[in-house]
Order: sequence, then C-alpha cells, then structure tokens
Amino acid sequence: MKSNRPSAASARTLVLAGLAVLVAVGAFAASASAATVYIKDGKSGLRFEAPKTLINGEELEVVNQTNPHKVGPHTFSLVTKGSLPKTPKARQLCFTPKHICKAIATWHGVKGNGPVKKNPVIGPSGWSTLGSISKTGDSWFTTEKPSTSFSAPTAFDTSAGPQRIYFLCAVHPWMQGTINVLPGG
Repeated sequence: MKSNRPSAASARTLVLAGLAVLVAVGAFAASASAATVYIKDGKSGLRFEAPKTLINGEELEVVNQTNPHKVGPHTFSLVTKGSLPKTPKARQLCFTPKHICKAIATWHGVKGNGPVKKNPVIGPSGWSTLGSISKTGDSWFTTEKPSTSFSAPTAFDTSAGPQRIYFLCAVHPWMQGTINVLPGG
C-alpha cells in the first residue's frame, strides 16, 4: 500500500525551499531599509533629491550624480534649522567667519583655501548630529571624482518622536533639504 505522506527527502526539500523564500524576502527587506539622497544637476539646476521620510536606524546613502569637473564638488552637511542661510545675502556670506559654510569647512579640517583633511566627518554611530557654527555636525565631502557615494546608518534621538533633519551643500548653499526621521521599530 502506498502512503500519501511525503518522504523525508521531500520534506527536507520543502523546508529548504521555504527557507530560501524567507532568506530572499529578508534580503529584499534589508535592501529596502535604506534611504538615498541624490545630488543632481539638470533643467532645475543643482539640487538634492531626498526621501520625505526614513526610519531611524536605516542606512542613509548620499549619491553624487553631478559632474564635479563642471559644477565642482559638494558637501552633504547636517545642520540645525537656524543655521540654514535663508536669503541671497546670507548665502553670499556663507563662507565668511561666523557663518555655517565656513564652519563646515572647519569640520573637514580645511584651512584657508587648503584641501579637505577629514572626510567624512561623522560619529561612530553614523548620521546623528546636526551642526551649527559652534557645534560640529555630520558631513560628507564628495571630492572631485565623478560618481561618488557615501552610506552610514542613522542614529538620531527620536525618543520623543519624529525628528526633522536639515542639510545643505556648503559649496552651493542654496542646495538645501529636509527629511523626517521616524522612530525605528
């Protein structure tokens, strides 16, 4: 009499197939748990294209899609809302003493018109600190090589709820953006 029960080999095959599906779903979920900010150029000019939200703990990747030989390098620098240069005059003065672009250059170890000596400027836990003229924040300098990117986990203090982060390019201070950081699960 033939049994309708699967053989041990068939059962192992089903279990392994199920595990493969779980691993594939987990890999998809892991790859989906990253947020990307693009630095772009085009009809709309130089700009950041960023997600509206991210979950705290996710990787935040910054990808430079511009040609640095045409438009120069960039920074992706986390700053306090009050540090953002809001007017054309403030953006014009941004690289003078007591202004945020000059402070960001200092974070990177730049003296005068010298080279960047520290890159990235980021703590051991990843993207977590908004800077100002008196406090070092997290920042990445794209260099003058094309197609550069940098990625690190996010570790903001979201214990009191969502937090909005602000960022700008110190080289092109009109390039600014925000992301809402939601508490991690």
